[in-house]
Amino acid sequence: MSADHARGSDAIAVGAGVAMREPSRGTTHWLVEKFDAEQTAWVTSRSGVVAPQRAHFARLGVRPYETSEVAGNVITNAGWTRLMSLATGQGGQPLDGTHTRVGVGNGTTPESYTDPDLSGVSKWFQPVSSAAVLGTRTMQFVATFGGNDGNFAWNEFGIDCTAAAATAGASVGELLFNRRAAIAQGEKALGQTWMATATVSFT
Repeated sequence: MSADHARGSDAIAVGAGVAMREPSRGTTHWLVEKFDAEQTAWVTSRSGVVAPQRAHFARLGVRPYETSEVAGNVITNAGWTRLMSLATGQGGQPLDGTHTRVGVGNGTTPESYTDPDLSGVSKWFQPVSSAAVLGTRTMQFVATFGGNDGNFAWNEFGIDCTAAAATAGASVGELLFNRRAAIAQGEKALGQTWMATATVSFT
């Protein structure tokens, strides 16, 4: 097991005059669980599930060969605008179980508030496996990248809002909610299963 740690957050501040300042932060903890092709093939044969999810690996006692964590993101201007629109009842598509994808790309361009998409030539947006899990000031999304999904070097993450399915090289859908560059996850190989969990926290 190895871990790749990085830190970062996206912050805004609300204050009255100079006497009071209350910072607000939105950041994302990214967790990647990696299963190799042999593990994936074994779980597939034993479970009968063509594209096994975390529960199938866990039920058969198969642990990831590597687990990696990355902290930080930039919530894009489009992402903040969508949050504020939903909070004030002005409409917009929510990040629900059928309109949210976790994206990965091989781009190395630093993240920016104005990012409209991931920067890589190779990229893959994978639909989340279910509706967001909500906690206290958190929302969590999980996407499973199967043997044929996202097989290239993972250098950036992002969450987008769209009803589109997963396709190789696809651009962002309706909007890119957030982005994290310089994640250095290595190259996903054919036949491997990688699970990406994005936990967005607000403080």
